[in-house]
Amino acid sequence: MQGHTSNLQLLKKQLDRTFKKEKDRQKAHATSSKILEDLSTNNTLLGEILRSNLNKRNFFSQEHYPVLAFPICASEHYELIANVWIPLASKSTEYSTKSIHHHGPMLLTTVTAFGPGYFHYLFDRPVRDESESNVFSMKVLAANQHERSTSLFVDQYLPHCPMYPEKLSITYALWSNSIQKQLLSRVKRLPFMRQHSTLLRQIGKKIGLTKALDLKLETYLDYYPANDHFCGVKEREEVEFKKGPIPDRASSIINLLQETKNEDLLSLCEKDLLANQSLGEQIKERCLNLVSKAKAGTEIESRISDGVHFGFEKANFTHDQIKASL
Repeated sequence: MQGHTSNLQLLKKQLDRTFKKEKDRQKAHATSSKILEDLSTNNTLLGEILRSNLNKRNFFSQEHYPVLAFPICASEHYELIANVWIPLASKSTEYSTKSIHHHGPMLLTTVTAFGPGYFHYLFDRPVRDESESNVFSMKVLAANQHERSTSLFVDQYLPHCPMYPEKLSITYALWSNSIQKQLLSRVKRLPFMRQHSTLLRQIGKKIGLTKALDLKLETYLDYYPANDHFCGVKEREEVEFKKGPIPDRASSIINLLQETKNEDLLSLCEKDLLANQSLGEQIKERCLNLVSKAKAGTEIESRISDGVHFGFEKANFTHDQIKASL
């Protein structure tokens, strides 16, 4: 319809207005959390988010991390992403989805928009043991279920840890830097900066510019429980998941469309596969077969790639292990 404003456009206008008006980033997050809570039950918005991403070239047919990310909107002040949390095949909620981690100076507000959500731990800033370089103690600030339409705020430098949900869940995650760096934000969003962030981080580390460039030098961003304390991980590569196989991503996205009753978007998945010239024929055939089955009404299960996205001592630990380390 000519002149029609979509839910996505309205959401972006609201967030743009909030972050432009409110210079205090924490207050901007508080206002934005109400906006996202109000929209968390808007199934039309969710459908628009899924359609917008599946219309992007090769979005469906690519490797993936354990949490599927569907970008929603962004500006130089913030970035909003829909994160899709895939349950374990066992439906167990005992394990962490990744290491306990913080995001440096970044602020995060998340609102559960679909499913039961996950159990979430939020910790106070880690205290380092003076005698042991990688031994830390932490206190729990909050431990609760991140239920639908509820928001969680994670302040700068505060570690947190989402556990696996029982069923597929979706959160809207709003990110911003606690330090306003408008020009830097614009520069970092340039394609070259995004594509070469690892190289720039290495260069910055050598010449001492990481703080000035805000490249988030990865030193003790991650932690894991070890008996009566927590161990800090100095290099994030130790706990960073590798990208999983394309068919597993395809299964999870198809399951997502079925669970959210957006099966009409399966045609976009098929279109993406057929247009992908770099995809191996066997993989393409497997994915097309999954789409065909889904179109015929077969329920497709989501997939956590075992050995790639689960089964690691420093990233997948239990509630009991966390409690024993407090």
